[in-house]
Amino acid sequence: MSSIGTFFGYLLKHWFKSVLLLLSALIFSFVLFPFDDLGDLVTTQVAKLTGNQVYLQFDKMKMGLVPDPGLQLQNVYLESSGVAPLAASEITFMPSISGLIAQKPSGKVTAKGFFKGEVTASLQPAKKSDNGIERHKIELTAKNLNLADMKDLMSLPLTLKGKIDLSTQALADLTLTEQPDMDLVLHIEKFELPTGNVQTPMGPLTLPEIKLTSVDLRGRLSAGRFNIEEGSLGKEGDELRGTVKGGVNLQLKLTPAGLTPIIGAYDFSIDLNVKKGLQDRATLFLSFLDSYKTPSADGARYAFKVSAINVFNPPNIGALR
Repeated sequence: MSSIGTFFGYLLKHWFKSVLLLLSALIFSFVLFPFDDLGDLVTTQVAKLTGNQVYLQFDKMKMGLVPDPGLQLQNVYLESSGVAPLAASEITFMPSISGLIAQKPSGKVTAKGFFKGEVTASLQPAKKSDNGIERHKIELTAKNLNLADMKDLMSLPLTLKGKIDLSTQALADLTLTEQPDMDLVLHIEKFELPTGNVQTPMGPLTLPEIKLTSVDLRGRLSAGRFNIEEGSLGKEGDELRGTVKGGVNLQLKLTPAGLTPIIGAYDFSIDLNVKKGLQDRATLFLSFLDSYKTPSADGARYAFKVSAINVFNPPNIGALR
């Protein structure tokens, strides 16, 4: 008993040294822990927990404590049922300690090399909705994403080209019991649409090659409808330039395949200036809009409205007044 008392007496007398020794042991254990050897274990556990619906693989795992606690994965590859494979050179997770303590998900994720660009997303608790539903504030910023690499992810019939910058802020219920409120700003630099055939409710349609200096869109999603507040196509000197305004009914649902958009009725007001060169290449395409054409010195102006009750029905086209 005397030896035990002597031991604890020593600890109390030299408490600072004892705490420093314990912290040093923890830090060195953390630094020397072989995180890189956990790759196969994580891959196996993720597949097991998702019923083999998600396959996650990475080369290296690093953990840090300063300036913020975080987990970094390098050369990440992700496959999920119903979604095109995704890859990133580096993904960093920085969970919020206060959120973990309160058992409310929050934190920040950064992905580098994602579609050759960089994406940052943050999540934090927000005040409840008017119906008492828990909501979160979600912010997402994307820079220099390669549009051509996103063809499979977005199930596009043609390979579009350009660089995308995107920023969004949303208040959302993570279960989507209620539809989210979201602001969106989109900028595409050096947009290119190749010539090709696409299926439409009116049958196959041949699109002409179009190159635009930029495409800009600012909109808001609220109460299940996305409204374009400002939309501009091209700039002075481009073969096509104009404006787009309007909206579309848009519901977001969580399904076994993931987040699924359900598109309903839409109506858009479109005002385009088309130069002679593009008119000659797009004779068939533009023939549908001849009734809404006003000739100009270097081509023509097309001002019209387009609407439909859903994307499966042929649209109604009328003059823009």
